Amino acid sequence: MVKIFGDKIIWSVSILLFLISVLLVYSSGGYQSLPIHITHLFLGLGLIFIFSRFNYKYFTNLSFILVLVSSILLLWIIFNPSSYRGDLLAGRWIKVGFLSFQPSELAKYSLVLFLCRNLVVYKESLMSFRLFFVYILLPTLIVSGLIIQSNLSTVLLIIIILFFIIFLSGYPIQLFFKHLLLPALIITSFFFSLLCLPPIDIIDQYLPRLTTWKNRIVAQDIDAVPFRWVDSSQYNAKENSFHNNYQINNALSAINSGGILGKGAGKSYYKRLLPDSKSDFIFAILIEEYGLIGGAGVLFLYLLFYQRIIVLSIKSRDDFPRLLLLGLGSVVVFQALLHMSVSVNLIPVTGQTLPLISKGGSSVWVTSLAFGIILNISHQINNQSE
Repeated sequence: MVKIFGDKIIWSVSILLFLISVLLVYSSGGYQSLPIHITHLFLGLGLIFIFSRFNYKYFTNLSFILVLVSSILLLWIIFNPSSYRGDLLAGRWIKVGFLSFQPSELAKYSLVLFLCRNLVVYKESLMSFRLFFVYILLPTLIVSGLIIQSNLSTVLLIIIILFFIIFLSGYPIQLFFKHLLLPALIITSFFFSLLCLPPIDIIDQYLPRLTTWKNRIVAQDIDAVPFRWVDSSQYNAKENSFHNNYQINNALSAINSGGILGKGAGKSYYKRLLPDSKSDFIFAILIEEYGLIGGAGVLFLYLLFYQRIIVLSIKSRDDFPRLLLLGLGSVVVFQALLHMSVSVNLIPVTGQTLPLISKGGSSVWVTSLAFGIILNISHQINNQSE
């Protein structure tokens, strides 16, 4: 009999999410979407099984290699105009034969690994801003700079996790404000000033998605400072209705039609109208078919997973596994919350998948790798307790 390593509840949550994924992808994408998706899920399950047995301590140094590899892949996308599904400076996927891979998925998890490693290895040295910049801020700026053209929401997710794990690492609160919060405010102010400026050719040349970001903010019609200052000179409500309002309106209609109990498995109407209903808006289809109860059930699974992360991190006697648990677990849960927030129109459209549920090989594989590492840490912590 094959021995299972790691926390049984986390294993159960991952398998339940896989099963829910099969139902929803089959419903929203039809039979033609199912074979390749099931293949992705089996590969993901294999990665969880393998990495649950792979000692997490190897990632202390392996994390640098993963960051380097993902950065090279991101550079390849930027300078290779034939990258799959995306223009020059705005592509997201690398296509190799019949396979495609999204390097930003690997980059965000590998960066979290690398930052957790540096926060522990260089704990005493990080009191100096110069070394804090070299070991923490510089890797984050490099990876974020390579991703931001094609995936602003992933950069925002990385920044949220960065603040979270540095705060939990026990970094002195006065240095937290001085070394992290102050630079973040400066960078945010500069970035927002670009959103408020009218079109400038040289800026639009190097930031081709700036107009898209402006339009998405303007489409939310937020009558509050500083959002009312965002430049709307290139926004046309009629031309942009498909990209901005069409998706959200249909997502909200799907949620509304689901009610408490839902319309039943496979009976979604809005899966035909929603673009990317198998990935970016799969939570809306979930509620339409399984109702508020189904949506709350999936949210409960993610919260149960995070509850186990917190319990295990409290049990940990070492800083590195504790930070790694909280870092990797937070990426999964925060991404799930971002996806759900988009579906219910709390935030603008981001393009974040629902971890282990949405269709997409890159997301499934890399999230599975993170689950495997978490399970190995839980195995080591339980043995440590015994």
